Amino acid sequence: MNKPGVRNRILHPTLLLNTGLLTSTGHSCGRWTSFEHVAKELRLMQRGLSSQVRCTTDDTISGEPVQILRIEGGETIVFDERALESILLADHVKDRSVVVISIAGAYRQGKSFLLNFLLTHLRHKGRTKWIEETDTPLKGFHWRPGSTRETAGVLLWNEVFLMTNSDGEKVAVLLMDTQGTFDCESTMKESTVIFSLSLIASSVQIYNIMNNIKENDLQHLQFFAEYGRLAQEDNKTQAFQKLLFLVRDWSWAHEFECGFQGGRSLMTSRLKTTSGQVAELKTLRQNILSSFSDLDCFLMPHPGKKVAMDKSFDGRLADTEEEFRKKLPELVLSILAPENLLVKKINGRKLSCQNFVTFFKAHVDVFKGGHLPNPTSMLTATANALNMAAKLKASTHYKSGMTSRPLRDLNALGLFHREMLTRAKKVFDEFPKVGGEVMSLTYKADLIKELEELFSNFYERAEEFIRIEREAEERREKERQEERKKEREREREQTAQKVKAEAREKEIERDREKFKDRETILLGQVLAREASLKKLKEEADRERKQEIEKRAKLRSEMERKRVKIRQLEKGIGNTNTEIKEAAIQLGFQTANLAAGIIMLLPGGVLPGSIFLAGQLAFQLSFNAVRARRKARERRIEEWLRRFPPEFSHHSLTEKEKSLFYAFLYEHRRT
Repeated sequence: MNKPGVRNRILHPTLLLNTGLLTSTGHSCGRWTSFEHVAKELRLMQRGLSSQVRCTTDDTISGEPVQILRIEGGETIVFDERALESILLADHVKDRSVVVISIAGAYRQGKSFLLNFLLTHLRHKGRTKWIEETDTPLKGFHWRPGSTRETAGVLLWNEVFLMTNSDGEKVAVLLMDTQGTFDCESTMKESTVIFSLSLIASSVQIYNIMNNIKENDLQHLQFFAEYGRLAQEDNKTQAFQKLLFLVRDWSWAHEFECGFQGGRSLMTSRLKTTSGQVAELKTLRQNILSSFSDLDCFLMPHPGKKVAMDKSFDGRLADTEEEFRKKLPELVLSILAPENLLVKKINGRKLSCQNFVTFFKAHVDVFKGGHLPNPTSMLTATANALNMAAKLKASTHYKSGMTSRPLRDLNALGLFHREMLTRAKKVFDEFPKVGGEVMSLTYKADLIKELEELFSNFYERAEEFIRIEREAEERREKERQEERKKEREREREQTAQKVKAEAREKEIERDREKFKDRETILLGQVLAREASLKKLKEEADRERKQEIEKRAKLRSEMERKRVKIRQLEKGIGNTNTEIKEAAIQLGFQTANLAAGIIMLLPGGVLPGSIFLAGQLAFQLSFNAVRARRKARERRIEEWLRRFPPEFSHHSLTEKEKSLFYAFLYEHRRT
């Protein structure tokens, strides 16, 4: 029965690396490495081994079962690693993905008998013609009718069968037979270890049960599965792959018909959980459902009286019931048909034969390591649980009382311990238990030993507490003495600092006086400089005032000059008139002079004489005008020499410059 949504269980973290596969070397050194390194070491080991693996060539039985694990004395696990390697490390199979089909269940219920039909099918290379060979004796794993066990430990058929699955991949099929549980020669640990290893190692686990799926069958399955989980720490999904409930000798075909259809209906009814179901029953079913990635059930009819009663029965199908022969191929093909070959996987990765050797050995080491709890019978487990509960209650009572123990008086602590120990014994004795006095005495002795050890711890802690208090008091006294010594040193330092501070204060006072004197001097210098600056300012103001007065005077003078210039401008017009008149007069004078010159000429009036006379007269007049102009220029130059030197006519406005030049012209002219 497939259960989508339930995750695959992750195996022991120390057995898995980043690839998700086991990487133990398989040697007793306990080293972990890669599968490649494992393969190399195993090949070296194989050089001294003669392979017992046989390759299937015909339908005759040529192999044999090989015991790979047994338990001696009900306690010691003996693992034949070399036998396992000789089967799985042959070159033609070691790298093939492995399909491990294992059968487990109560002893003397036909497990090996049924497993041989799977072997027969494999020997015929998957062909079903063997079902027609009804007179062929059944051979393979050892089996016989009877009441005592036949199979011991864990056995593998030493032929690895290569089959092609529905994906076209050739896979190695391995058959595993296991010792029956709960026989009179096996301990609870022996049955638990073998069944749990079968669950861990198989890809298809056949759970062989008789007549019906009973509650005790489910309880045993839950117990073995949970024990198998312990060997695979940190499992967060299903620990195991497929579980097939194989119900043998089914007699109620009118309720559920034989085969898978009736089996699945029966399984569903047995594993169903309801809201009103008792918590214990509900938890059991939930644990089983969560432990396997796939669950299925097959109801197998009874093979017939001869199979059960006749000691001469040798497995011939002719001696079995027709209904049995009819359902047998259906069962075999549900496991070995190409589409049903289920490869062993770890964390979702396929396991090869070579990897399986490492995987199996690693889990055997876990069981041999002694870290798993020791499985016991129901009575022993109940007695142990009750005695443990009594011991826990007594221990808790003792610990609760010891919280009020005296801490500073060791004698009082001893008396208090004896009183609390007596009370704890009484609590243990009054607790209801099963298993008898012998078992209780063992737990009571353990309780007393534990409480004495606890008291020793309390006593040592009390001694330590007293010692710590004494040391703390001595340390405090020493600290007080040190503090007093430091206080005296501080007082001396304070006195010295006070003297030093007073000396410093006096020095500061002297510096203050010097500063005041210096301040007075600087203040006088400042006042003197201020007076000097004031004087300079007054002089500057005075000079500025003089400059202003001088400018005012100059402006006044300029104003007078402007008036004079205006007067001169008026006179310039008169002068021009005079010049014109002087020119006319000069013309008349020139003419007169020319006439006089003519009259003085001896030749009389001639045109050439007239021209010469006029030219001479004009030259004389022009020389007279030039002489007067030079006289005026000399007067202007004399005036300029008398003009104030600080006066700059360049600073005057354009209008002032015009007046100034006119003034100069007037002086030059006059």
